Amino acid sequence: MTWISLIWLVIAMLLLAMEFSSISFDGLMLAAFAGLVLSVLTALVSLPPLLQISLFVGLTLLGAAGISRWGAHRHPAISGQHLQEDQARVIKAIPAGGSGRVRWHGQSWAAISLDPEISLDRDAEVLVMGRDGTHLQVLPQSK
Repeated sequence: MTWISLIWLVIAMLLLAMEFSSISFDGLMLAAFAGLVLSVLTALVSLPPLLQISLFVGLTLLGAAGISRWGAHRHPAISGQHLQEDQARVIKAIPAGGSGRVRWHGQSWAAISLDPEISLDRDAEVLVMGRDGTHLQVLPQSK
């Protein structure tokens, strides 16, 4: 294994560690996978640095496009403006009428509470009422 392939392996492991350590780094798994592929590829074949970086970016973007396309077919409500009521789990507490984060369909989303009186604690179940850009609009499960 060459030192270049070790560098790609370290990059992949760092991206993977960042993915698992924080909820705000969703999506780094694809880049970690691209780094792992490049680690194996550079161990087998000598590639110029510019080609390595191009492959890393290309594999990451290709993976993101594939996941995005697959997600749009699997969850058509995500791409629409109006969402039907659906459940999510709070992963970062949301103050009354404020914002936080929820896990919805396996992904972390920024969320805004539509209830100005009730704060939502971590692990609380909420109803997804709609979406405003990249923010989900949520209400407590009891309402």
